[in-house]
Amino acid sequence: MSDTHSPLALSAALTIRTNALALGLEHGAADLLELVTPTTAELLLWWFGEDMVAARSGLNFHAGQKQAILNAIVAHEVLGAASLLDLYQQVAPDALLAGNRLAEVSAPKHAHPKYCFKMATGTGKTWVLQALLIWQLLNKNAALAEGLDDARFTRQFMVVAPGLIVYERLLDAFCGKLIAGSASGARDFASSDMAQFADLFIPEAHRDAVFAFVRGNVCSKSEMGLKATGNGMIAITNWHLL
Repeated sequence: MSDTHSPLALSAALTIRTNALALGLEHGAADLLELVTPTTAELLLWWFGEDMVAARSGLNFHAGQKQAILNAIVAHEVLGAASLLDLYQQVAPDALLAGNRLAEVSAPKHAHPKYCFKMATGTGKTWVLQALLIWQLLNKNAALAEGLDDARFTRQFMVVAPGLIVYERLLDAFCGKLIAGSASGARDFASSDMAQFADLFIPEAHRDAVFAFVRGNVCSKSEMGLKATGNGMIAITNWHLL
């Protein structure tokens, strides 16, 4: 079977394009840094720059997480892919000739930007999700601060879990663990992923803004449609409710 017939042809081609653009990123010399916003460039150097990675000594994204984050940023921010067909045409046009792939990816249901990450259980999908949320949030904040409304970025998020166990894990990750004995179901934000691993996720200058957004704008499934959040939202639910 040729590479163009592979079900992962798009992923492979995007990874090749991404890695070429990211060459030298750890040293701050990648072409990618010139193709993204200053905010994204700051995040990329914080997450993957050689000095920062060494300083965190073990608290870093692994290679699979790094690839997923970089691929998403290249597809969305650099290539500006408006649809699945658009992304194929930019990075894997020959793969569209295989079988009925062109007809499939041209279907109306694919006519909007969307990205899928194939990551095994336990490989840290939630950390990838949180990194990409921070990328979107901080870029939207920066654009709004300049009086711009950059449609590539958002402060509106919905996180959908496949079941109640993962749903509770997501609430732990974003809001912290339940406080023992709390009748109201209060959570300890200090035990959340973003607070515990802030040295990885968020450059110091942006932590207060990210923490304030997450603490004030997460809506659990029981709060959706009821909680007022005027400047954005992180709605967390399970697919049954959706």
